[in-house]
Amino acid sequence: MDLLKGIKIIDFTRLLPGPVATHLLAQMGAEIIKIESPKRMDYARQQIGQVDGASVLFHQLNHNKISKIIDYSREEGKAELFEEIKNADAIIEQFRPGAMDAWGFGYKDLKKINPKIVYVSLTGYGQEGEYSNEAGHDFNYLALAGMMSLMKDENGKPIVPDTQYADIGGAYMAVMALQAALLKKCQTGEGSFVDVNLCDAVMPFLAVPYAFHISGLDYRKFNVINGKTAVNYAAYECGDGKWLSVAALELKFWNNICDELNKPEWKRSNQMELMNQAFPKHEIEAHFKTKTRDEWTILFKGKDVCIAPILEIEELEDADYHQGKNNFEEFETSNGTKLKTIGLPFSSK
Repeated sequence: MDLLKGIKIIDFTRLLPGPVATHLLAQMGAEIIKIESPKRMDYARQQIGQVDGASVLFHQLNHNKISKIIDYSREEGKAELFEEIKNADAIIEQFRPGAMDAWGFGYKDLKKINPKIVYVSLTGYGQEGEYSNEAGHDFNYLALAGMMSLMKDENGKPIVPDTQYADIGGAYMAVMALQAALLKKCQTGEGSFVDVNLCDAVMPFLAVPYAFHISGLDYRKFNVINGKTAVNYAAYECGDGKWLSVAALELKFWNNICDELNKPEWKRSNQMELMNQAFPKHEIEAHFKTKTRDEWTILFKGKDVCIAPILEIEELEDADYHQGKNNFEEFETSNGTKLKTIGLPFSSK
């Protein structure tokens, strides 16, 4: 893709959030110069799943970047890096507040050599405030942002997710902020300093439950899209132990399901009648166990019902949906080993 062709970005990020952001920018055509100091290499290199001297995760997120190891604590290294920055459109860094300033690469420093630079700082809690220098990881950001209050088991214990919502959400926020600052530069000729933090990047995920809260309603009882309160928006186990997602939020979709199942007695005219306490959910659970997940998937395909199979990670690459979208891209490491990464989640013509 060439949407960002001609844009040069200096990448000081490590681990997951920043590298995901710059990986997406590279997939859109930007030239990404990944900078590592020999004193602070990307920790992702050492993750498990080693291939050709680095983890698969590291290869996936950095294969489409130009990698340079520069000791910028030395004057010659600093001078080399300044030359790169002079001709760059943007820089993105992921160190704690004050670190880049201490090394001579803060926004004020770089603005002197490149007045139009777009400078994106990606941190856990932002540049200012009492939390700015607190250490943190994804779980902490989800906790402070209120997301963990939405992810609990039947006993009320928070369930730690198997993936990083704050890190990935923050990556998308960083991409959006960087592109917005580039647009401003195109219009005004001025650079910008953009402060993005992972904890705040989670907040838009709270749109629906927070709206319930502001309305004076308990989101635990009235949020029909949490998979816990309504029969028409829930996961159902099938006869083979696999699972089906039913997201028939609108009544027309639910009633279409009832038609396909030949269950007219399950039809309803009001969402409140589909809440767990008002509907015999055990009947639905028993019925979905009469066929395998794939049999249900075939039955409901094209029937306008908002039903999809819950795929396991191992099934994704062979799934017809992902194959049709080319959602996994093959690439080669510098040693020629072929690996796959996740493709850009949109297309352009």
